Amino acid sequence: MISVIIPCFNCEDHLYRAIQSVLNQSYQDTELILVNNNSTDNTMQLLEGYRAQFPQKISIYNELKPGAPAARNTGLKAAHGEWIQFLDADDELLKDKLSQQLTRAIGNNADVIAGGCILRYNIDGKIKEILRHADENVWRGLITSNLGITSSNLWRKATLTQVNGWDEAQTSSQEYDLLFRLLKNNAKVVADKSFSTIVHFSGNSVSKSKDSQKLKRIFDNRVNLRINIKKYLAARGRLTPTLVQTIDDYIYSEAMRMYPQIPAYARAVIRRHRPRVKWSKKFRQTGRMLLKRIALQLKTHHS
Repeated sequence: MISVIIPCFNCEDHLYRAIQSVLNQSYQDTELILVNNNSTDNTMQLLEGYRAQFPQKISIYNELKPGAPAARNTGLKAAHGEWIQFLDADDELLKDKLSQQLTRAIGNNADVIAGGCILRYNIDGKIKEILRHADENVWRGLITSNLGITSSNLWRKATLTQVNGWDEAQTSSQEYDLLFRLLKNNAKVVADKSFSTIVHFSGNSVSKSKDSQKLKRIFDNRVNLRINIKKYLAARGRLTPTLVQTIDDYIYSEAMRMYPQIPAYARAVIRRHRPRVKWSKKFRQTGRMLLKRIALQLKTHHS
């Protein structure tokens, strides 16, 4: 059995899409665990309606502690399946996602299948799609955030339980913190090159926040995770020059991405960690940063 766990917080507008994508799966040995996480809209009424319609397949739980990690852990404790599919309420699974990844997991004796996904952006009614692949080099994928995401991966329940599930104190980079802890526990992560999950974005993703303190926390979480990976690999003699360069490139790229909104903090992070980056890469990243900063200033001026 695969247990599908959906944290639900004020998601009445798009919950239907996520639930239907589970009910429409070609693999049907599933249970659907819906975890209400302090919703104040009509989410709970929708959940109850689905449970009444599919009482043998759907169960509902409540989690009062705010945040998706706590809701996912509640679902994880209740799950009966050997495998876990976490699904965010605004995402959807393509029809053969579960069957294909389960076959791959069993065939490779894997603990996690890291899946590719389709990032679908809807900005002012214009749709843009980006394919995000899963890297077969596990440590490189972990560093570059190309080892799947929460909804695109398939997880073995026993392996998750061994590392105590999600860290409920993590405010961002939660799935990569989890993947890092799994790898340190010798979990086998196998990449899936197909794209079987659609991740939906509006113009209000967390990284577009105007709250500078929130942006600093996000930035710190991302950078600190890479520094911890570097220390872990170095201590075990597994830190190659290529991985060192990958970490430096990541830190510099993140700093340039955050620079238009928190410039002083981005500069401080670069001074602190001194990432060594090729001049050609610096030139490209700086150019993108300047264009983004100009666009942000224009947008602020017009608003």
